[in-house]
Amino acid sequence: MKVASSIDVPDWMGMPEIKTLWAALNDDGVDAPQTLFVGGCVRNALLGEAVTDIDLATTYTPDEVTARLTAAGIKVIPTGIDHGTVTAVIGKKSFEITTLRKDVETDGRHAVVSFSIDWQEDAQRRDFTMNTLLADMQGNVYDPTGQGLDDLKARKVRFVGAAKDRIAEDYLRVLRYFRFQALYGEGEADSAILTECKDAAPYVEELSRERITQEMFKIIMVDKPDGILRIMRDNSILPARFDLDRQYLSLLGHLAQFQGQYEAEQLSARLLVLAAFDLAQLISFERYLLVPKVIFKDAKLIIGALGCGAPGDEQTLKVALYKYGRTATMQALMIALARDEVNNKDASAALGIIQGWDIPDFPMSGDDLIKEGYKPGPDLGAELSRREDMWIKGGFGE
Repeated sequence: MKVASSIDVPDWMGMPEIKTLWAALNDDGVDAPQTLFVGGCVRNALLGEAVTDIDLATTYTPDEVTARLTAAGIKVIPTGIDHGTVTAVIGKKSFEITTLRKDVETDGRHAVVSFSIDWQEDAQRRDFTMNTLLADMQGNVYDPTGQGLDDLKARKVRFVGAAKDRIAEDYLRVLRYFRFQALYGEGEADSAILTECKDAAPYVEELSRERITQEMFKIIMVDKPDGILRIMRDNSILPARFDLDRQYLSLLGHLAQFQGQYEAEQLSARLLVLAAFDLAQLISFERYLLVPKVIFKDAKLIIGALGCGAPGDEQTLKVALYKYGRTATMQALMIALARDEVNNKDASAALGIIQGWDIPDFPMSGDDLIKEGYKPGPDLGAELSRREDMWIKGGFGE
C-alpha cells in the first residue's frame, strides 16, 4: 500500500499512551504496515478539526493483539471480539483496535466477518470513503480506495462502492449518511444516494431503538440540525409518527445557533422544541427513540422557567433560577433568543445573573411556624407556601 499524502504530525500522536500502544502493535524493520490509525482521527486531522476518539486497524488477529498488549502491560477488554475489536485501556484513556476483516454474511442489522490482512479489502466494507483513510506515526496518509482524499477535500460524503450495497449491509448507515452530510458535507446531498436512503428507510425502523437513538441524537446535536432534518423529513427518511413541524424545525435552527454562541448546547431543549413544547408529543417520540428520563425532567424544568416570563427582567430571571435551576433557566434564555424575544445585549446581562447570582435558600421551615403556634397539617403547608411566595415577590430578602 503506497503513501497517498501526508499531514503534519498532530499533537495526539505524541501522547505517551499512543507511543506505548504503537510500539506494542508495530515491529521495527518491517516494510508493510501492521497497524495504522483509521477513520475519524485521520479524517479530522486532515480537516484540522478536533480529534476525540482514536481508533486503529491492524493485520494482527484479536488474539495476537491481546497477547501483544498484555505483554506490554496494557489492559485489554474484548469489547467486540466476534467482529475483531478489542479495547486497550491505558490510564484513563481507551482505544479501539480492530483486525482487518471482510464480510461473510450480512442482513442489514448484523454481520458475520472473517479476518484479513488486506487493507484494500477491509476498506471495501467500510461506510464512507472519507472514513477509509489511514495514517502512521510519521504522518503518512494511505488511501486504500483511491477516493477518500479527494472526497474529503471536496467535502463529498460518498459511500464506498455502491450506496445500495453498503446500506444493505447495515441499514443504520441511512442515518449515518445524514449525520455525516451535516457534519462534513458541502453543497446539495447526492440525489442518487437520497433515493437509495429513501428506499431503505422502512428497514431502519426494524433496527433496535438503541441504535436509532444514538444516531438520531447525534444528528439533532449537530451545529445546524434543522437543515438536515428537513431533508430527512422531505425524503421520507423519518417515520410518519416522528413528523417534524416546519415552524419548529426553523426554531430549532435558531436555538442551535444561540446554544453554540453561548456554549450552552443541550439535547433536552432541542428535543423539547421538536416536540413543539408539548410533553405529550415528547413522550410520543419514545415509539421511535429511547428517551432517557432525565430528558423529560429537563423539559419540565425548561417549560417552568419559560413560564416565569421574559428572561430580560432581573426579578423574572431570579424567580426562574430559584424555582427551576441554572441549566433550565439558561435554556429558557436560549429559546427566548431563538424566538427573538430578547436581544443580545439583554441576553449578556441575563447570562451574568444566571451564572453569578448566588441562589438563596428560603430562610424558614415548618419548624419555625410550629414555634409560632401552627399545628402540623395542610394549614401549616399552605402558610409556609404563602410566606415563601411573599419572600420571592419581595426580592428574596435582598
